[in-house]
Amino acid sequence: MKKTLFFSASILCGAALLLTACDKEDDPVSEQLPGGKGHIVIESTIKNDDGASGASYLYQIQNLGDPISFDNAIQVGFSSTISAYGNDIYVFPSEMIKSNLMIDRYVRSNDGFKKVASRQVVPGSACYALLKISDSKAYIPQYGLGNIEIVDPMTLDVKGEINLREYAFSDQSADPARGILRDGKMYVALDQVGPTWMPFENYRQVDVVVIDVNTDKVDKMISETVTGLSFPTRPFLPGMMFMTENKDIYIACCGNFGYDETYVKNGFVCIPNGSTEFDTSRSWNINETVIEGTDGWRAASIYNSEYLGNGKVAAFVACTELNGDNPYTAHNSIAVIIDINNKTVKRIQGIPNTDPHSCSIDLYDGKVYFAAYGVNASGIFAYDPSNEAVEHVQECNTDISYLKIF
Repeated sequence: MKKTLFFSASILCGAALLLTACDKEDDPVSEQLPGGKGHIVIESTIKNDDGASGASYLYQIQNLGDPISFDNAIQVGFSSTISAYGNDIYVFPSEMIKSNLMIDRYVRSNDGFKKVASRQVVPGSACYALLKISDSKAYIPQYGLGNIEIVDPMTLDVKGEINLREYAFSDQSADPARGILRDGKMYVALDQVGPTWMPFENYRQVDVVVIDVNTDKVDKMISETVTGLSFPTRPFLPGMMFMTENKDIYIACCGNFGYDETYVKNGFVCIPNGSTEFDTSRSWNINETVIEGTDGWRAASIYNSEYLGNGKVAAFVACTELNGDNPYTAHNSIAVIIDINNKTVKRIQGIPNTDPHSCSIDLYDGKVYFAAYGVNASGIFAYDPSNEAVEHVQECNTDISYLKIF
């Protein structure tokens, strides 16, 4: 049940008073918005022992270090995914819930969250993110159905559809994931996963459809088949597709999430500025690079990334040396800085190993904020790229599955 509380105050005048002249007007109805006051948006996830179920809450705090309370939080689906454009917050349904699947649009302010639109989605559509084209048009990839809905980002009303089923390998869905807009074209990565939600063993490549946003037609599908990289982007994480200062598009590829030691390729592919094709000379399997600051470990998957500028990428990467029996609870991911120009990966000391639920990264006011759920420490950790200093700025004894500082 959502923890949405609305309080109102009103002044009631008796009939006798209404018959006489009143010197003051009734007080306006005041509304306390759910989610709490502040500008730091957090989704906390409390896992059950299996790591695949539990409860999640969306709320705000005013300052890093403030005590966390769920008293006025909004309960959302377990590990619900979130898209943010300015103060528009889109909350997507959890795939763990099989009925009453809703996309909700909130407008956030420092006073809380106001729900302004809501729409039910088709069970099995697996919607994870909204890709905004303009104030009147957005795309919602439907991972499970193999198409992209064209919607009004204000009302969430459906305006059309882009069918991508012809680009699917083996099954009916190409699993459209993240997208990025450049020069009137939306580049949408296709995860192309099989029944185990992992890449097909006989189809390890990176596919991207190039869509003309003026016509909503697919120009073409492009593929990177040279390096054997696959699973381009986790569909709900916007930082896994980014543009450099030169408008080169880079896509972070997850591979098999580090749990298949026979296939640990992961890294980046590039679509340079001025081209609608991959430049394979810029593809990089980062598993070939030893992570500085470790005992010879190599990244087996990228769980999240955030471009910082000057070729530097903040990321969480998985290491097979840290794998446990349960992929939902294993603290198998570490924070790193990746240099895509010089092909280096360096561990950030002072941020604990984390599990896949808590791997949010946000760049704010020159610092990088990592959400990590460690064994001995958890919460939000601030990293200063100028001096590599790390500070534990927020305690939180839950996973943080979403973090955004406004």
